[in-house]
Amino acid sequence: MEKTVHSFEIINENIIIKRIDKSLLTYGEIRIPNYLRDFFHFHEMEKHDRWDIEITYHHSLYYGVLYLDDYKRLRGKLRWGKELTRELRNTASKYIYESYGYDIREENAPLLRLEKVDRLTFRADVIFPEEVEKDAKEYMLHEDKFIYGVKARYELDPDVRLKVLKIHGVSCGICGFNFEHIYGDVAKGYIQIHQIGSEDKGLEELDLEKDFIPVCDNCHGILHRNKEVDLSVKELQQIIKIQSELHKLDK
Repeated sequence: MEKTVHSFEIINENIIIKRIDKSLLTYGEIRIPNYLRDFFHFHEMEKHDRWDIEITYHHSLYYGVLYLDDYKRLRGKLRWGKELTRELRNTASKYIYESYGYDIREENAPLLRLEKVDRLTFRADVIFPEEVEKDAKEYMLHEDKFIYGVKARYELDPDVRLKVLKIHGVSCGICGFNFEHIYGDVAKGYIQIHQIGSEDKGLEELDLEKDFIPVCDNCHGILHRNKEVDLSVKELQQIIKIQSELHKLDK
């Protein structure tokens, strides 16, 4: 169950969401509030500790540091280098700075998703709430829709999509494809979601973490291709793994 506190959302013990603002894009750092001290293991730090950390973003590795600037109160910061700051600024600036001529609204601010692998290793994604809503609406206008049936209620619901992406990120959960990494700005934040859970369940009965997964169009199309054959996510993952191994043998 996600918990919203100020500009952060605590999704679970390993995932937090930070609303991107001007300070984050300018200084390349986050002031860690008291309620996130345990998430970053500040209670394990000695007075002059500076922990070097790794952050993976769009399949690239960046470096940062966790440190306490007020040891008595266990107050500290997460800071990263100029390379990651530049990447985040390039992808999020138009939603933050008025000079871009964009209609700035707080609810549309991009969200930095930070997933903790261990205390020194993190994975980062940027989620764009406005694009999530636009993508769901645009899909309904397409003539070649392959999302059909009862599941479409939730797979095309922008609120459900956003919640699922906060949990799982914006890369395909089956093949790992990331649209923005390949196509750049034109595809930022784009991904679909697939309902794994039973069609008989109402939304209140579904688990957003276990019953949904982000998927690229290719994987999603294959999952929905044959109405008579119920191809599961695990089966498609296994098919991709086998095909990958076969291609290696051909080389």
